[in-house]
Formats: sequence, C-alpha cells, structure tokens
Amino acid sequence: MSIAGIDVGATLCKLALQRDGVAVAHYPSSDLGGVRALVEAWGPRRIGVTGGGADRLGPEIGGVLLKHVSEFEAWGRGGAAVAALDGVSLPAKHLLVSLGTGTSVLLVDGHRVERVGGTALGGGTVVGLGRLILGTGVFDEIMALAAQGDRRTVDLLVSDVYRAGATSILRDLTASSFAKLESTRREDLAHALLGLVGENVALICGGLARASGVDTVVYCGSTLAENPMLETIVGEITTLFGHRPVFLPRGAFCGAVGAATLA
Repeated sequence: MSIAGIDVGATLCKLALQRDGVAVAHYPSSDLGGVRALVEAWGPRRIGVTGGGADRLGPEIGGVLLKHVSEFEAWGRGGAAVAALDGVSLPAKHLLVSLGTGTSVLLVDGHRVERVGGTALGGGTVVGLGRLILGTGVFDEIMALAAQGDRRTVDLLVSDVYRAGATSILRDLTASSFAKLESTRREDLAHALLGLVGENVALICGGLARASGVDTVVYCGSTLAENPMLETIVGEITTLFGHRPVFLPRGAFCGAVGAATLA
C-alpha cells in the first residue's frame, strides 16, 4: 500500500511517498497546485499532512481524505525513520532540531516527543537579511557568495578583544557578529550571515541539550540540506560545547515521512 506524507512549512512544502522504499520531493509552499498534482500522480491510499500550512490543502486530494497529524509527533517519528533510511543509528533520547525558516528543537525520548525550545533564527533570517544587505533573497545565490567569503573580516573575534594568553576561551571564536566590518564585500558579509545564524542556533541547542541531559543533537531541516558551510559551523560549535552533532542527509523530509507513518 502506498502512503503519502506532506509537511507544509513557511517556505517549502516537503513530500514523501512510502511504497517499496521512500521517494521524496519538495515544492515552494506557494505552489500547492503542484503539490496536489504530484500527490494525485502518486495515487496513495492514505495521506497524512502536517505543518503550519496544512489546512490550505483542503479536505482531500484525489478523492483521498487528508489526515492531519501533530507536527511535533510527525517530526519525532519521522526523524527516527529518516535516520534508519540514511543508515544512522540514534540513541533513544536525543534532541531533534528542525532548522527551516526558523528553528524548532524537540526532545525525543523513545516515542515521547516534546518541544523544549527554538529560535526565530533560521533560513528565513538568511534570506531576509540577504535581501537587505546583499541585494539578493535567493538562497542559492547567498550560499554561492558565502563560499567565496571570509567572515573573520566581518565578525569581531575573541582574539581581537584579548591579547594572547589573556583568556582560556578559544581565540578564533566569534565575540560579536558583524562588529569588526573590516570588509563589506558581499562574499564576506554572506559568510558572516551564515555564521550569525549557525553559531547561535548551535549555542541554543547546546544549552537545551545540557538542560535535557542528552549528548546527541540531530540536525535536520531544509536550511541544512546540501549546505556544507552551515553544517560545518553548526557542527563545530556543537562539538566544542561537548555534544555530538548528527546531520541526516534527508533530514528536510522528517516531517513528511512522519506524517506518512502516522497517516
């Protein structure tokens, strides 16, 4: 039996089809006509939907009634399923981070899922500030600029504040984002923008991990998809503060896979 899951986020709509394995796809959340057409072509027997925009899909697709499921439950169930698909072993208790337009942090403990925090920083921040300071709100263009940049010429580092040997804090850590501005090259500003989002997301997750008594932080979400620069920033900070970062290659589809599982 084929089962579809749909996760309608603020920016992207993610889809998953369970039938002899798992197929995934995504559309802009503004293109729900394309979403409906793909699901009708898939012809699933059951459809689970989740996410803040799920009610915009209507009551049915292709004559199949939609089952609405809790977003947090969908992500918790989908995270384990996607990890298994990607060959990643997760401890029963871990943090699951959805880094999308904004960031939501879930504590997963077996089948129990609880939202323990989050931040308004995310891919939406990158796009919005990119439009403001870089002249482009196209995510891929911002990533291409960042790949050619050096945020150390934009951010104030610990080494800029303390003389050598004056502090035990690692000297290449950021003391203040955008506070140096020796360079205003678009490439350097783009890289600093990634640092602003990535470092702060990782710091927030580190604090929540410590408070929740977990060692492993599983990072997912569309903003991290095929984004090695942001993954490196997030991973380095997470590791530095004593936690194990895990990145799921298909982590953007946790909610959609979970919605299908719960349909």
